[in-house]
Amino acid sequence: MDDCAMECTSRPLTKRDRAAVACNTCRQTKSKCDSNRPACGRCARQNIECIYSQNVRDKRMERQEERKARWALKNRVNELEAQLAAVSTTTGQTMDSNVTFGGHGPKEKTSPAQMSNGGVSDAGSHSTNTESAIDIIATGAFDQRPAADIGYFGPSSNHALFRSLTHAIANSGHRGALLSHESERQTPINEGPGRTPVPQTSSDLDHHPTTQENQDMLPGPLASIQWITRFSDTVGAVLPYVNESALLREVDTTGARARPDNGRLRSRSVQALLNIVFAHALSTTDAGPAEPFYHRALALLLADEQTVCNSNLETVQALLLLGSFQQNSQRAMASFTSHSLAVKTSYQLGLHSPSSYEGLGTLEKELRAKVWLAVVNQDRILSAALGRPCLIPLQHVRTEIADSLVLMHHTRTVTMPSSMENLVCFRHLISLHEIMGISIDSIYGCNIGSPSDLAPGDLIAKTIELLSRLGQWRDGISPFGILSQKSDLNTWCASKFHTERYMLLLSIYYYKTVMLASGPVLIAVLERAVDPAADGAAVGILQDASASVLKSDLQALKEFQRIIRGILQHDRPFFKRNAVWWVCNFTAFTMCLHLFALWMTSILSATMPSALGLTSSEAESLLLEGLETLKSIGGSSIMSFKAHRCLTRYIQLSRVIASNTRRQNSIAGSVGSEIFHDLQQSLLPNESFLRDSFPDFTMTSVDDLFCQLGDNDFLSAGGFGVEHQINNLDVGGFMYQ
Repeated sequence: MDDCAMECTSRPLTKRDRAAVACNTCRQTKSKCDSNRPACGRCARQNIECIYSQNVRDKRMERQEERKARWALKNRVNELEAQLAAVSTTTGQTMDSNVTFGGHGPKEKTSPAQMSNGGVSDAGSHSTNTESAIDIIATGAFDQRPAADIGYFGPSSNHALFRSLTHAIANSGHRGALLSHESERQTPINEGPGRTPVPQTSSDLDHHPTTQENQDMLPGPLASIQWITRFSDTVGAVLPYVNESALLREVDTTGARARPDNGRLRSRSVQALLNIVFAHALSTTDAGPAEPFYHRALALLLADEQTVCNSNLETVQALLLLGSFQQNSQRAMASFTSHSLAVKTSYQLGLHSPSSYEGLGTLEKELRAKVWLAVVNQDRILSAALGRPCLIPLQHVRTEIADSLVLMHHTRTVTMPSSMENLVCFRHLISLHEIMGISIDSIYGCNIGSPSDLAPGDLIAKTIELLSRLGQWRDGISPFGILSQKSDLNTWCASKFHTERYMLLLSIYYYKTVMLASGPVLIAVLERAVDPAADGAAVGILQDASASVLKSDLQALKEFQRIIRGILQHDRPFFKRNAVWWVCNFTAFTMCLHLFALWMTSILSATMPSALGLTSSEAESLLLEGLETLKSIGGSSIMSFKAHRCLTRYIQLSRVIASNTRRQNSIAGSVGSEIFHDLQQSLLPNESFLRDSFPDFTMTSVDDLFCQLGDNDFLSAGGFGVEHQINNLDVGGFMYQ
């Protein structure tokens, strides 16, 4: 065989139409081949060796499935466009009629792509179409004319706090600031971070198992044991209301676990519990997709109302874990449904009544108490976040049930059993969430009234009382304590964050509660700075007390940000391992809103900055750091990105306001008071202009952030384009991601 033939047969094969039926030489020279065997006509004429590749399959044909997947994805995009269009035009009554029990709706066609997670916020997989629609509707709370009934978001929510800040900016606006900022908006500016890559998600509703066999399927024995152990070492360690040994016994007694006929021997609630445990375990590792197990648990719990009607303790455990998984996989609005069912089932089982514990063994009493108090904790967290009344009133939480969690007085040592550490931390969180519930009732009017209903003196007195209780709680949480201000997190390794996770978790929840308690006073001080004539005498007398509250709030903001930044830099998986991403992401946005209010106060108030020891430049620096923290922890959260962009725009506007304020102060120092008053009136817009024009401008920013989103805004390259792939997880869920 000559050298030319050797060269032709050794080169990589060139792909072209019908190349699979040609010999190697003809394929490389792109010559027509008659495919005769054993030698084609061309090779026979040139007297060269004719070789046919063993792999005669046309690789171009192998891409047919890829083309089919792209076509299916295109169809899925069209379906999502139709859904978004329906959300923007359908009335609240129509939407309610389309959502069935458990948050399920009409089934959609299945996307062929099995999607993956991404970013810090991928603490699991992502949402169903119906669940994401709920979150989209919820963003209408920020629209002046909601297209549908978006539900109630009371004064403790980030919705209300953001509205208060927008109102303050509108009231502090100047004509020059408005015109200057409008001119800036005509040219491209840096409006925040670049688009965060959006993780893909599958069409989740279509992956719900519809047969008994699929619902009962569990992994093999080795995988089941490994995943239960993984769950107990991570999420189960901070949510200690599921007994690891009971789960292992349940798996061990099923024999051939992977066989559906044996799986049917278990009750639906136990099946659901095992599946959601596996989902949590897989969400903290790369061992496999968590989503199928989540959907099995969801179907087992919600597809048949008899599961809840014929409920037991495992039902409540599964619903609690289901809600936690939903929150940490960007489904927090849907988690309220799971939580409501958990509350209903708890009352049905009598977990709230001490008499139901009589005659039970010690371990069973302890388990029932932990499950009930976990439901109470979750109730306080969701009520504060969504601004809704607590489903479980304070008087329904009896102290004797908490006291049944018998704990010996202990000093922390390296030999302390991990289960005891879990219980100690859990007991501290119970007492902290009790204070959170008191805060919602006392200063937020049970999220039915408003902090503004209270006189300034009463509001400050109640807040100081709450902060005092928080201080007592902080001093009594041995052996963990709160993270010391002297601790340098930059010197910690990842294993150190795991070792000290209980201290970090207690610190995170503590600072979150301080922000919750301090928020109304902060807004009152800001409103006082915007309009000094309002309640001047009353607020002036209580200025020192207000400054004390804001100092506590400022310290909490700094420490919370330090903890989150440390975790982000050194141990990002911490959020998933401890099922705390949603709480941290939500509180990070609360932190930014508080920092923005403090910065505005430092600009507008003549006395508060010196009382706090905080200059406007220092406050602005803290705010910018907070926004970067929000951007980082938000990960794939679309609304964390949009919140960053909107607050960045507000900062630009407020800088112009600050410039005008300094100019007025300079004029006031050089001219008489009467002359300054005349000059000040000439700088300010007239009342009708401020009332009609400036609020519309600021609300345009709010609507751009929360609700003015057309169908193509989510799908086109100018918004969240398909180049980042479709994410129907929680397009408008804002802080619920």
